[in-house]
Amino acid sequence: MIPSENNKRSRDRSFWILFSAGWVVYAGLMVSTAMLEGQAVLPRLVTVSAPLLFSIIIASRRRLFLKPEWHIWKTVGIHFGIGLGYAVLSALGTIGLVMALGVFETAFAEETPAVAVVFFSFYYFLLYAILAGFMMWSESLHRVEESRALAARESVLRAEAEAKAVRAQFNPHFVFNTLHSLMLLVRADPSAAERAIEDVASLIRYASALERRNQDVVPLGEELEIARRYIALETLRLSDRLRIEWDIDPKLERVPVPPFSLQTLLDNAIKHGIAPKEEGGSIRVQVRRFSDRLAITVEDDGMGSEPETVQGAEGKGLNLLQRRIHSVFGDAASLTWRTSSGDGFRALLKVPAP
Repeated sequence: MIPSENNKRSRDRSFWILFSAGWVVYAGLMVSTAMLEGQAVLPRLVTVSAPLLFSIIIASRRRLFLKPEWHIWKTVGIHFGIGLGYAVLSALGTIGLVMALGVFETAFAEETPAVAVVFFSFYYFLLYAILAGFMMWSESLHRVEESRALAARESVLRAEAEAKAVRAQFNPHFVFNTLHSLMLLVRADPSAAERAIEDVASLIRYASALERRNQDVVPLGEELEIARRYIALETLRLSDRLRIEWDIDPKLERVPVPPFSLQTLLDNAIKHGIAPKEEGGSIRVQVRRFSDRLAITVEDDGMGSEPETVQGAEGKGLNLLQRRIHSVFGDAASLTWRTSSGDGFRALLKVPAP
């Protein structure tokens, strides 16, 4: 599953626990060293305060400086610059605080403030290198976990979508209606019955092949062929109550689309728009290319629905398809719809067109 807010908070809490533990150990070492050397503890603690403050600021913004899409040398260069700034500011802060507390002579009896700033700048730059390594390690674990969760989520979505599409094609009502129509056709029109049986066999072969290949996308031409067979079988049940118009650019049949995407849009139009309407209705399917996007429009003049009802139908066909295309194409794909009660339904699916 995609990490929830609770999981993210848990990871952040773990990061800050380790971050705090590291600084507590570091401060403890400073105090222990001072005591073993017979020196004052306060100046040593002061040398921890400024770098700690700047470390908290940087750590709280760590994801701004650790972008996965950056080249390794860009990341190194950015952290080199941040490290220099961190080192100089921490050194200046430390020396300023030591002087403000009046313990400079105690801490640095043989050094001038300028020499102390140079020394601590070098020292704090090494400290930042440790901090940067810790942040990179933490973010790497975070991204590995996210990648695994996202891959698992995509697999679940794909399985859910394919199972739903198969159910939509072979649910008991669909099978019963199809078999009933075939029984009538066998005697009345044997050639039509033979074509319908071939359509059913094609749907079964398509679903089985997809399950074996485990594909995220298929050529649009395959989707169109299956969609036409699906419509042919639904026409056996709805007869002239179902009217469909195809407006397809044949040059686009090799463009990849998610499997069952067109069928999902058609199933939605028939099930919720055309079938409940006594006089039936029309569906128009249009496929066009706009710049680098393939646009599939499925529009019906059926019953329509309230927009809130469609948006709240979690786990249903359109919402599931919306999540699937996002898992395959990210923000490069979209599914939008427009509807109102009694005024039909228009769905627009856009996917990248290489």
